[in-house]
Amino acid sequence: MREIRPVLVDIDSQLEDAARAKQQLDVERWRAELRPRAMRSFAACSAKLTWSRTLVKLVVEELYPDDLFTDLVGNLDRVQRRQWPYVVAIAIALRHSWRRDGLARIAKRLHISIRSGNTHTTSPRSTRVRRGARTAPIKSARRPKLARR
Repeated sequence: MREIRPVLVDIDSQLEDAARAKQQLDVERWRAELRPRAMRSFAACSAKLTWSRTLVKLVVEELYPDDLFTDLVGNLDRVQRRQWPYVVAIAIALRHSWRRDGLARIAKRLHISIRSGNTHTTSPRSTRVRRGARTAPIKSARRPKLARR
């Protein structure tokens, strides 16, 4: 009886190793052969994709916003279509705002002036107002009006 136990343990170990090896081969095949084909097909099918609430939700979800996102934006299901750029910008800013310089970089790229207490960060271009650019300080930005259900 004592000799059977090591044999069973050895078989279990070999089965686990084989399963791991198969899994690794499947992953490598996916990445090398199947994924490029699947992505080409996806790209072709999505070429005429337009902005939708689902797409906005997916983008926001991928950015992993914290609870402050809901405080700033409200219920994402009630945000109007014209506010979607605002929603995406807030999610991106939250993602990069864990350090002051991260938020400053995002604000600069979006040509947004940030004024918060004694902190003042502006981009060099902030004195020139681009057509359609939002230069209002964040602290005075208002929450978008939400559609009523």
